[in-house]
Amino acid sequence: MPDLQTDRLEALLESEFQFQSGQFKQAFSYYQSQAAGQLSAEELLRGMQLAAVLGETSWLATLDAVPALAEATQIDLIRQRFERALLAGRSDSAQQAWQALVRHPDERGIYISRAVIETHAARHQLTLHAALARYAGRPDLTPVERFELFQFAYQWRLENLADRLEGGLPPESAEAALASTLRECVEGAADACKRRLQRLDPLDLNEWQRRSVLVLAQKSGDAQQHRRWLEALPQDGGTYYQRIVLLGRAMDDVKARALMAQIRKDAALDGFQRPALLGSLSELLKDWPEAETNYREALENGVPTTASVRLAVVLFRQGKQDAAFGQLQAVAADADLSDEIRRDAFQTEIQFHRILRSDESDVEVLNAIYRRGLTHWPQANPLRYQYAMRLFGQERVEPAMSELQTILKSAPADAEALNAYGFTLAKELNKPRAAFKPIAQAFLLAPEQPEILDSFGYVLFRLGRDKEALTHLEKAWRLTPSAVTAGHLGQVFLRLGDRQQAYDYLEKGLQLDASEAELLALQERLR
Repeated sequence: MPDLQTDRLEALLESEFQFQSGQFKQAFSYYQSQAAGQLSAEELLRGMQLAAVLGETSWLATLDAVPALAEATQIDLIRQRFERALLAGRSDSAQQAWQALVRHPDERGIYISRAVIETHAARHQLTLHAALARYAGRPDLTPVERFELFQFAYQWRLENLADRLEGGLPPESAEAALASTLRECVEGAADACKRRLQRLDPLDLNEWQRRSVLVLAQKSGDAQQHRRWLEALPQDGGTYYQRIVLLGRAMDDVKARALMAQIRKDAALDGFQRPALLGSLSELLKDWPEAETNYREALENGVPTTASVRLAVVLFRQGKQDAAFGQLQAVAADADLSDEIRRDAFQTEIQFHRILRSDESDVEVLNAIYRRGLTHWPQANPLRYQYAMRLFGQERVEPAMSELQTILKSAPADAEALNAYGFTLAKELNKPRAAFKPIAQAFLLAPEQPEILDSFGYVLFRLGRDKEALTHLEKAWRLTPSAVTAGHLGQVFLRLGDRQQAYDYLEKGLQLDASEAELLALQERLR
């Protein structure tokens, strides 16, 4: 706790209490009321955490010139500095923060720097490349730094830089062996990669080097090597979970029970991690009552987690359907949980109803769930689109079109919604002229999407532009053959006077779906 005047200290303590209580907006008001240059490193860290959660980008932008942030040695603040430099496009500052993380005495620095880079690589590629070049040009690089930079230069196909970095590694060093292994596993055959991985001894490598090899083992597709290098790491909640995932791909009851015993004995795991992991293993072993007990114990610790959804799954597995649905609905309605967890609960509820074939008794059951979901997330356009497609499937064209219109009001460049809206205008409502504009917009946004190519071709056909239609329909067929596209192609060829081609597409389409209405109508016309 920094040395502060009494009134400010009281305000900070009140803010921290609100933070711990989940009242983030109230907690953040303290940081908004202070001059950024007067905040300590500890205050900056908490303030930045809150600002990130609340989307307070304007406040974050005021911190770039704050001395406490530029000079901080706390690893989380250096991470923040790295991210801020990337967002601002400052390669020099990014290089300095990157180096500070890699050279940090806390070994987590390397992993944190990698996480930042992986998160921002797509959007800030040029800044990262420039930062890498600056970093690689330093004359005092250690072998650790040189190999770390080599990995990124190689990954980003900066071949000259990668060769230079690798060439500077001590020939007999572990880093040189790792660089050769990386090249072998990316460029060589799978067997050669496996032999390289087998030759490496985890005892000869430190933890960050083992983690580098683990990445290669994961990509190699060799489950045995993947497991070997995973088990060579210090075991914690993350590595245990990855081992459980591997077991799920190739279940072995003996190994599952041995891992369960190891987790039970691991005193480093906390009161949430242990039961959550044991719950996952119990699921693999299909011990649903034990899984339920473990998940309930994990949730008693109050950690927001997908265990709340997994609890519903094991309840459902035991035939406790009402309890399972109640659990999912409680999770979906809990505003303190992340949207990811809440939406997972919502999608799981839909899946349960599909398993139970609820539509066979009452088609409104799932409709009501979609409407409830949209009250929670009115801006969730993918969810609204799913609901619209469901309504179309029920031949409720008017409400489905209304849902699509809602999407297009907030997202006028949503290609899927434009396509569905335009195609319905042309086909169901017989308004091909009105359909042309939304379909053409969808085509401009996604010219390689088969469904949109098919719709564009169909609308052009309806407008009498047969040769143009043929170009798009044939491309749609090449990309993804479908019974609907076959029917559209048959109609175009028939109007162009080529009955043989129309027959050919009719036969091809019927092999894909003998009940497709377009094809049955074409069949009648060809008799």
